[in-house]
Amino acid sequence: MPKVRMKLLNMFRIDLGKKEVEYEGETMRDIISQFVEEHKDKIKPKLLDDGLLREENIILLNGRDIKYLDEYDTKVKEGDEIHLSIALGGG
Repeated sequence: MPKVRMKLLNMFRIDLGKKEVEYEGETMRDIISQFVEEHKDKIKPKLLDDGLLREENIILLNGRDIKYLDEYDTKVKEGDEIHLSIALGGG
């Protein structure tokens, strides 16, 4: 299975105390499911809404938002890079 790196930004980085994690999987669903299972006690309120990713989360695969790809069914390849962030606003 392909191994991918997930870079954690803003609140994910702060809450987990990590900058980066690695997972193996075939699709974004595989990767995100592993991430949620491993860290659910710390990130669930920020990441999930009835078991689905909340709209305010930003998930980029190699710089492209998965919303504009095949969402959770997007295939991953060895060495792909995922960025996980919460949208921040202000003014």
